[in-house]
Amino acid sequence: MESKEHLILINGQDKTDSVASFRFQDGMCEVVFAGSPKVYRYHSDKVQVLAVQRRIDPAELVVVVRGEVFSQIEEILDFGPYYRLLRPEKKPLTYPKDQVELQQNCLSDKKQKGIFDYFRETAMAVSLVAENGQNILQMQYERCKTVRETTVLSCYLNRDKKPVECTPPETIIYPFGLNQSQKTAVENALSAQVSIIQGPPGTGKTQTILNIIANVVRASQTVAVVSNNNSATLNVAEKLEKKGLGFLTAFLGSQTNKERFLEGQTGQYPDMGAWELEPEEQAALDQQVTALSKELSEMLNAKNRIAAIEQELLELRPEQHYFGEYYATYGQMPLEPLKGLSSRKILSLWLEYEQHTERKRRLGLLQKLSILFRFKRAALELFLQRPELVIPYLQQQFYEVRRQELIQERTHLEQKLTNYAFDDKMAELTEQSLRLFRGEASRAYPWRKARRRFTLKDFRGCPADFNREYPVVLSTTYSIKGTLSLDHVYDYLIVDEASQVDLATGVLASSCAKNIVIVGDLQQLPNVLDGDDLRTSEAVWARYDLPEVYHFSAHSLLSSALAAWPEVPTVLLREHYRCHPKIINFCNQKFYGGKLIVMTEDSGEPDVLTMIQTAPGNHARGHLNQREIDVIRAEVLPRLRDKGYESVGIITPYKDQVAAIQQQLGGLEVATVHKFQGREKDAIVLTSVDNVIGEFVDDPRMLNVAVSRAVKSLTVVTSQAPRNDGTNYGDLARYIQYNNCAVVESAVYSVFDLLYQSYGQQRREFLQKHRRISEYDSENLLYTVIEEVLQMPEFFSVACAAHVALVNLVKDYTGLIPEEAAYARNPLTHVDFLLFRRMDKSPLLAVEVDGTAFHAPGSRQAERDQKKDRIFQACGIPLLRLRTDGSGEKAKIQQGLRAALSPGD
Repeated sequence: MESKEHLILINGQDKTDSVASFRFQDGMCEVVFAGSPKVYRYHSDKVQVLAVQRRIDPAELVVVVRGEVFSQIEEILDFGPYYRLLRPEKKPLTYPKDQVELQQNCLSDKKQKGIFDYFRETAMAVSLVAENGQNILQMQYERCKTVRETTVLSCYLNRDKKPVECTPPETIIYPFGLNQSQKTAVENALSAQVSIIQGPPGTGKTQTILNIIANVVRASQTVAVVSNNNSATLNVAEKLEKKGLGFLTAFLGSQTNKERFLEGQTGQYPDMGAWELEPEEQAALDQQVTALSKELSEMLNAKNRIAAIEQELLELRPEQHYFGEYYATYGQMPLEPLKGLSSRKILSLWLEYEQHTERKRRLGLLQKLSILFRFKRAALELFLQRPELVIPYLQQQFYEVRRQELIQERTHLEQKLTNYAFDDKMAELTEQSLRLFRGEASRAYPWRKARRRFTLKDFRGCPADFNREYPVVLSTTYSIKGTLSLDHVYDYLIVDEASQVDLATGVLASSCAKNIVIVGDLQQLPNVLDGDDLRTSEAVWARYDLPEVYHFSAHSLLSSALAAWPEVPTVLLREHYRCHPKIINFCNQKFYGGKLIVMTEDSGEPDVLTMIQTAPGNHARGHLNQREIDVIRAEVLPRLRDKGYESVGIITPYKDQVAAIQQQLGGLEVATVHKFQGREKDAIVLTSVDNVIGEFVDDPRMLNVAVSRAVKSLTVVTSQAPRNDGTNYGDLARYIQYNNCAVVESAVYSVFDLLYQSYGQQRREFLQKHRRISEYDSENLLYTVIEEVLQMPEFFSVACAAHVALVNLVKDYTGLIPEEAAYARNPLTHVDFLLFRRMDKSPLLAVEVDGTAFHAPGSRQAERDQKKDRIFQACGIPLLRLRTDGSGEKAKIQQGLRAALSPGD
């Protein structure tokens, strides 16, 4: 029979090549097979004869049958409900169409192949070479001839193709616990082909990954979990094992790991008898988990709000202390307290008093009645007093009332959680989720029977069978492509510590997954190239004309993904559970823009933060500083021993210093930052070694990791050199001084941040209601520009306060002439914007908006401007003036900030 023209199916089986002839007659089909004259009779409904409808050239296709890629296909014949796959010198294969996927090979597109070739060439130039001299990544690239259109890599190579989104399952389980950010991260992972999780230190990345794994597996899907090193994936494996779920995992990757796995096979499943659920019981449990998850969302918000209140109270404490020092310089207000007014009302009263005083008009009857109605009788008396008494008094009242409001709100929310039995409900959700997951596993696996033992050949010979049996595969990112067969595709790929994954490795890994969850933190340690690899990779880059998003040496997998897919679901894990609030709040303010929610408690412990600055002098020799070692021995370790900390670690940037401390002090865990990533200690001692801190030691990501290793105590030992003031270590010193309420000699006060943030918000609302006030539009426009600037990573540690009174800023008036001092002491004299360090609230840059007419030369306002210029000059604060008819404001602000932040300034 001509097999390219017809397809003959008898009882559903392809008999085309063995049929010599056939004839339909009287409801029967007479068939003669080749090599025999015998006639076989079949009912006609048992025999199908289909004519070819079209011939398909597979040159640009990937042929996937039952999840496996079939290669060396010469031609595909379309017979309607069936495909016939013709192979050179092999028997043709016939499958129903619903078992076959014909996918476009992305590498058949010239543009996409060019991008792929760039990474292949880069891998050849800079990737690791194994002991046998083989470049494994390069070999995998060379063998990779197809990229399926359903994989993540397809979207990455063709950025016009948007990642797919879908509806998440109705029931999402959380057998490893949850918080609000983690809940969002899990939902994102289950509803988007690409999702990104940014996980700062101590925010439960592993817990989130485990919950994603559980939901993927219960949907009968597969997942590969990878990282740059085995320790991160081993942590995932250990936590699954603790829940009795280790039988789902295969820790593979290297040849050694594969052999260890194969040797460890027992041929048995765990006893799942206690896990079994009746169908009705499972359905009820499913509904309970769904209902509990919805209930807890509101309570998780309350839990986060309590943590935010604690954080505000923690920040309020030193600020109120410094404001108290300022307020003590004024006479006390001889009036009764403003009872019954909220902090917002006090700010509104302050604004209205300012507006009234600036207009210099007497209150009319209607105004008096309005004030009485809104602010009560005591407020009315304030309008008869001088601003230098009233405004400081209102500011002081704001602090008192705000503290009480926060305490009352915290008490209310704590009672709400207690009444709901929040902790019990959280435990119930976790336990029921785990019970449901185990019940589903007991149904999915034939656990009463022997378990199949796989061999090394099975990894490549039957990867789908293996992956169904072990749906969770753990590996390094470097090895995942070749862990099973080269063409095998997982349903999900979870890449942990993605900021350390280089692009060539990450790109190839993404070719073996339909969905990807990228987990990492741009503020922690990156992938580092040495000088030779950097030069080599740049030479490769120069030979291609590609968008910057693919630039190997400029990006990690995480940063490239954020640039390539700016619209995919991205969540920052905000809830932090490791460090004392005072410790992690440095990282929070310095590196994360204050976005973290600190869930640990401050119990008023002394000496959480300690800064020891060695006396000026050249104590460092090369990469060793004996003076710092002496200080650690004589001052630091005795104090830490007295505190009774169970674990102490010393972090230093150089191996020479590590060796010297180990030799001289002994018995202590001492290492560089890179060795401490992913770990923690009760007490951390951080040393900078260098007399003048340079770029290597001052790397912000290294400092972030180092500080966030400390759970209860952080001690920093560094040099007192003035040139260190403008470094990240200088910021850390300022933060510790500020939070320890140390006495610092300065001509200016630290900015009263919480006061002016609240005041600024209230003022913007006030101006919106009174649009006739001319400064509104220009100030509002510039405020938007400043906010954009402060969103840039280099300025994360800078904040802005608006309409700051000079009297709240100037501390030392000795450098001012009487006229300037009087002008500065007037509470109605303001600067439009004051940019300051988050670390210690110290002013960096003042910004004024000057209208072209109002600030014209020779005008009264121009005279005031000159006074203000001299005041800021005397205080050592640069003042940037921007005209309303000018341009380039954003660049000018950036330039001014960079100058103010630069070392030595």
